[in-house]
Amino acid sequence: MGVERRNMDQYQSSSAVGYGMPDRSKSKAISRSTSWFADPEAQRRKRVAKYKIITMEGKAKQTVRSSFRWLKAKYIAVRYGVW
Repeated sequence: MGVERRNMDQYQSSSAVGYGMPDRSKSKAISRSTSWFADPEAQRRKRVAKYKIITMEGKAKQTVRSSFRWLKAKYIAVRYGVW
């Protein structure tokens, strides 16, 4: 069991370091202040992206509604001979 564990540790640390990632097997825990989700600028960018998505959804709904109204008006005009 000891040999397997050591081999697994070597594999994990070598694979992380090999891909440009820091070797965290020897480092201490990362503090919350340095993590990406505590960064106010990252939170702002995420919030702005959500606003943009909501805006696009609203525009898409508005387009569908206006298209439906146009189709309904054309149908009524053809059906009742107003055309």
